[in-house]
Amino acid sequence: MLFGEEFMRQTWRTQRRRLIAGTVGLAMGIICLADRADSQAMTEVTFIVVNNLFSTPAFVAVENGYWTAQGLNVKIKLTSSGRQVTQSLQAGEAQFGHAALSTTTASARASGNMLKGVMPYYNAGDHIAKAGGRAIIARKDRGIDPNNPKSMEGKKIGYLKGSTNDVYMRQWFKREQLDISKSELVNLPVENMPITLVQGQVDAVVPWEPYTAQVLRELGPNAAVVSRGEASLVTDIIGVVAHENWIGKNYDLIEKFSIGIAQAAQFIRQDPKGAAEIDTRYLDGLNVGDAIEGLKFLQWDPRISVCTSEGLVRTGNDMVKDGLIKMSKPFTAEDFYDDTVLKRVMEKYPQFFSDLPPLPKNLDECKGKLS
Repeated sequence: MLFGEEFMRQTWRTQRRRLIAGTVGLAMGIICLADRADSQAMTEVTFIVVNNLFSTPAFVAVENGYWTAQGLNVKIKLTSSGRQVTQSLQAGEAQFGHAALSTTTASARASGNMLKGVMPYYNAGDHIAKAGGRAIIARKDRGIDPNNPKSMEGKKIGYLKGSTNDVYMRQWFKREQLDISKSELVNLPVENMPITLVQGQVDAVVPWEPYTAQVLRELGPNAAVVSRGEASLVTDIIGVVAHENWIGKNYDLIEKFSIGIAQAAQFIRQDPKGAAEIDTRYLDGLNVGDAIEGLKFLQWDPRISVCTSEGLVRTGNDMVKDGLIKMSKPFTAEDFYDDTVLKRVMEKYPQFFSDLPPLPKNLDECKGKLS
């Protein structure tokens, strides 16, 4: 009987040791899995962009996994204008947005929304002012002749108020010495411009890509290209923007984000057709041919040159001079961008910029001078 009791006690001790060992092993396994999960945890980021081809780097960076490789889970939100982007950033709905560093940033800062660029990507670095993605498209059957600028005077024009396209249109009228007050201006979402012009509700529109390519295709021989992608009208640089108070506290996160942008910009330069196909997965109803055609007019140089800086400052201060915005003091280059991260990325990843031509060294070498 004692033997039996001793056997049972030894058996219980053995089972208890095994149970404890198993429990410890399970706990260690859970800890290891948790550590592994922590090491693979992704940083959640929201990027709000406009539904146009200027957002192509965002789509490419997501599709090609550039941000995932940096440990970022980036959620893309689409909106209809740069103004809506700046308002969303001000409301704290996203860490990053994309906007025109010239016109949209100037307008935002003039209203007290202190945004600043951190990583340009759509830019003609050898120009002071070039707006490759902007256009003025009209109907020939309304008496508009591209070779006769005065034929635009007094027409009904669809435009997006307060946008870079608005400035582009006004500068075109100013250059041609036409009185824009004689025209009827109709505020329209850019995505609605093709159908509005095709249906004859207006005589002309001022779209951006891909809607320029779309309306030209849909109008066919009745389309009059009054202006498309011209230089010397407005400085047009689009990039990643954020609030200046947030920027200085988050340089490392911005760097990871900007690495993906630099890779994406290079991909678009080297494979525009592949980029156009990616665009069709994000922009509803986009015709891939329109995307391919539209991308031909856009320049993807993230670098800030002497031309870039001059154009940004001139455009912002010209907007003040023309009464479009009000500022208590003149703009300086530092109002438009913080190049801390751009310099980091260019130094650490020169391969993402190696296919770009040398930049002008002084203003005399810059193209697209503003009048």
